[in-house]
Amino acid sequence: MKIDKLVVVSTCEEYKSTKIYGILKKHLNFFDYEKFYNKKILLKPNLLSAQKPQKAVTTHPEFLHAVIKLFKDFNCKIFVGDSPSTLNFDEVIKTTGIKYICEKEDVKVLNLTTYSKIEFDFNKFGLKKIVISKIVEDVDYIINLPKLKTHSLMFFTCGIKNMYGLVPGMTKAIYHRYALNPEDFFEILYAVYQYRKPELTILDAILGMDAEGPSNGNIRKFSFILTSNDAESVDWFILYEFFKKSTKFYDRILKSKKPNIIYHNFNPDLKLKNFVFPQTTFFISVLPKWILNLIKPFFWFYPFILQQKCRRCGKCYEICPKKTIKYINKNYIVFKESCISCFCCIETCPYNAIKIKRSMFYELIFKLKGLISKLAKLLNLKNS
Repeated sequence: MKIDKLVVVSTCEEYKSTKIYGILKKHLNFFDYEKFYNKKILLKPNLLSAQKPQKAVTTHPEFLHAVIKLFKDFNCKIFVGDSPSTLNFDEVIKTTGIKYICEKEDVKVLNLTTYSKIEFDFNKFGLKKIVISKIVEDVDYIINLPKLKTHSLMFFTCGIKNMYGLVPGMTKAIYHRYALNPEDFFEILYAVYQYRKPELTILDAILGMDAEGPSNGNIRKFSFILTSNDAESVDWFILYEFFKKSTKFYDRILKSKKPNIIYHNFNPDLKLKNFVFPQTTFFISVLPKWILNLIKPFFWFYPFILQQKCRRCGKCYEICPKKTIKYINKNYIVFKESCISCFCCIETCPYNAIKIKRSMFYELIFKLKGLISKLAKLLNLKNS
């Protein structure tokens, strides 16, 4: 009997497509896989920007290769598609290794930025409609292939957020103008996800990222693969079982939705060691919007361009929804007065030349928090 809201987790230590394929083949036995036979399938990876696979920013090409082979077994018509927030799509698929794999397997790669579009009603924050790719109507099923990473604005990126790639290119950044804080922006993410939920979500969590993800953090080895028929269940597992954290905008929809979990060759008692959560989420994932608005003059953070690392590619300038990044005297500079701290520029910078600068008060509070945490650990050790 097939189970709704099921999560299957297995250990996987390396990006070897044959091994990943074997694991996923076993995972599919827990789901209603017969429905995929002879259907049109969109594989939706995370292709955030033009980063090499070993940087752990995008869905790994060997991971994608295994999924392609898996659905070829079902005689599917397979498409791979995403909408990176950059004007050079070919650079993204080439650098990430996705182009090579798709050419090898004779699978078409779709640029969802230039693909036909549709829209649906939203009517919040002054945003009346949300535009997404018409691919959602042109395929039978969507297979969601997110990468497990932290996120400097949204705490983490996984099942729900990866579907935001259905929004065409620069439009993704423009929507930040309407939702000026993470709680509001999450409503846009969730609306896109709900409009066309994926039939399966297969999480690439062999390598991922902590600290200031999704592109500027530390590479972490998580060593597992997860498959689910419900993307919200994927996020539930990562947030509450794996990270053991809570964040208010996810809690509102996920807290009461515990899925059925099968640990298939995976030790659920594995602990995250020395894991670093994004500093920017210390306040924004916990405090109500009205308090955040009150303390904003004292607890601010914004992107800062390191001129010695900047290659003047202009990707940050192109993506900035408020055009707060200016090109002055052959340098790109962020004007913080009008910055909305969406961090789109950080996500798209291929050279890690943009960091997050925080106010003195923010840094002080965060250091005090760290000191209190260390003291608490010392006291626990003494008492034990």
